Amino acid sequence: MAQKSDYFSVANDTKWRELRKAILELDCAEWPSFRCKSLDTGHLSSWDGEWYYHWSEGGWDWMEWAELSVRTPQERDTLREILRLIRFAGVETADGFRIYGYIRRGEVADYIK
Repeated sequence: MAQKSDYFSVANDTKWRELRKAILELDCAEWPSFRCKSLDTGHLSSWDGEWYYHWSEGGWDWMEWAELSVRTPQERDTLREILRLIRFAGVETADGFRIYGYIRRGEVADYIK
């Protein structure tokens, strides 16, 4: 397993809070599902859709990345705009987006555009 020192932070608590706030302002039927990978343990969580408590439980300093899953092209466009405005580093995926809390030293991650 990689050491935390092999990574550097690309998202702070402010970004994660802004994301949570923006999602909670959407109609709950538009909330994306999410799953997160722990930098500390390598554990990949199950998919979840509860943004009130589960998203912020314990803070975000452990989160290597989060995947956000969308169901429709409109949800994808809405989420892309939210991530672009907050300036999250990440990539678009077939299911939605992967946004980074940490990336490995020497690697580069672009902002969501």
